[in-house]
Amino acid sequence: MTTTSPSPDRSLGRRAVLAGTLGAAALVATGSAATATAAQPVLDPREHPTGGRRGGAARRDDAGIRAIEERHDRRVGVHARNLRTGAELVHRPDETFATCSTFKTLAVGAVLAGRLTVPDRRALQRRAYWPPSLVAGAGYAPRLQAWQDAGYAPTVAEVCDATVADSDNAGANLLLQLVGGPAGVTALARALGDRTTTLTRWEPDLNEWEPGQTFDVTSPRAIGRSHEQLLVGNGLDRAGRARLRGWMLANRTGDGTLRAGLPDGWTLASKTGSGARGTRNDVGVAWAPDGTPLLISCLTNGPEADSPSIDAPLAEVAARCVEALA
Repeated sequence: MTTTSPSPDRSLGRRAVLAGTLGAAALVATGSAATATAAQPVLDPREHPTGGRRGGAARRDDAGIRAIEERHDRRVGVHARNLRTGAELVHRPDETFATCSTFKTLAVGAVLAGRLTVPDRRALQRRAYWPPSLVAGAGYAPRLQAWQDAGYAPTVAEVCDATVADSDNAGANLLLQLVGGPAGVTALARALGDRTTTLTRWEPDLNEWEPGQTFDVTSPRAIGRSHEQLLVGNGLDRAGRARLRGWMLANRTGDGTLRAGLPDGWTLASKTGSGARGTRNDVGVAWAPDGTPLLISCLTNGPEADSPSIDAPLAEVAARCVEALA
């Protein structure tokens, strides 16, 4: 990953100054009277044959994951769970890693849950407007840049799609403004029972990370369970889950990561992330051809400040999770 060729999940350029953008952005009137307030939503039994039960056999310090670490000289964190049987495979599940663009699922989830600063039940249908500085400072904004060039004002729903399917940084910053900034994402994480995931900065600054950092971090277990709640649990209503899954099934930034390690016939709704020190993440739910859902949360980083972000370890982790759990 270089500063001259930003990834779909990250820009390593100079820190963007967002104050002017935040004050000037002409956004839609957004919000909803509905707000997800449950401290720990239960999983939807209609989509979890086990009722989302915890438990099952957990394989800790899995030898297969350790071998992947050694082969690629990466730190690899995994929290994977068969959502029918409850069986788990975990490796460094509670160590902290850079959150990077995996937060975008939560940003979109906050919009879908109606956790907005200005209530509006029709928020997703409203048109969004922004100043050019929003796109210029984002580091990576393929969809919003194209819309801006065409003079097109997308709906908030289209911005949500761009944010998770294309990892558009400007789209993420636009949504953050609607939900109360990075604190709004952290608040949703807490409402989902996630005590680890925190967001304090905006794109692209949040991708900078150093070992021992306590902000803009998450863990494989924490971000995995948050994705589980939003994609197949009661973190969203049925319509919200369906929308989010549809956007994330169309993920266009993860062909080389978890998806690459899944067998033929499997599908995956996931969100990738890339950042400093070779961070490469992918988190989501995969479905076997028989419908069995498998949560896979994999966070990785390299040993040095200039380590590159690489996909192969995540693909190998997906294959190992299928072998062990499916």
